[in-house]
Amino acid sequence: MIDNDKTLLLHCCCAPCSLIPLETYLREQQQLSLYFYNPNIHPKDEYLRRLDTLRVFLDAQGVSLELGAYDCDAWEEQVGVWGGPYPLIEDSTNLAQMELAKKKRCRACYDLRFKESAAYAAAHGLSFLDTTLTISPYQFVEEVHSSLVSSAEVQGLEALETDWRKSYHVSVQRSQSLGMYRQNYCGCRYSKEEAQIERKARKTRLEN
Repeated sequence: MIDNDKTLLLHCCCAPCSLIPLETYLREQQQLSLYFYNPNIHPKDEYLRRLDTLRVFLDAQGVSLELGAYDCDAWEEQVGVWGGPYPLIEDSTNLAQMELAKKKRCRACYDLRFKESAAYAAAHGLSFLDTTLTISPYQFVEEVHSSLVSSAEVQGLEALETDWRKSYHVSVQRSQSLGMYRQNYCGCRYSKEEAQIERKARKTRLEN
C-alpha cells in the first residue's frame, strides 16, 4: 500500500488524461508532485497548447506543475529512429504491421519519458512514480507499466502500476464539460500521421 506520508511523482501527459488521476490522489490525500516531460509532442505549438491547458486546470485545483525540458533532439535520437519509413500504405491490411512498428516506437518513448521522470523524482527525494498515460485505451498499457517499473527501479523508487482505463469515458465527459482542449493524436509526428491513416481506414470500412 502506498504511504501517504511519502510523495508521489505523477507524470502528466495532458489535461484530459490528468483529470481523474489527480482528483483520485487528492481525494486520497496523497502527497503529490506533478511533472510534465513530453518532448514527443509535435509541433511546438501543440506542445504549448497542451501545456497551457494543463496549467489552467491545475491552477483551478491549486496544484503546481514542474516542467521538464522540451528536448526534441533527445526524442529524435532515442525514439524518432523507430518511426519510418513514411508515408505508410493507406490500406487496412497494413494496419497490423503499423501497430507492431508503433508498439516498438511507443516503448522507446515511454522509456525516455519515464527515465527522466524517475531521475527527477530521485533528485528531489520522492518515493513513488506513476503516470496518467494509462487512462487512454490507445496506449500500450503493459509496455507503459514495464517501462515505468524498470525506470523506477534504477532510481530506487516504487512504481505504481495503475490502470486508469476504466475511467476513460468519465474523463472524456468531464473534460468536455470543462471545455478542455482535447487532442486527436497521441503527440509525436508519426502518431499524427498514423491517426489520420486509421481514421481514413475506419471511414472506408463504414462506407463499405
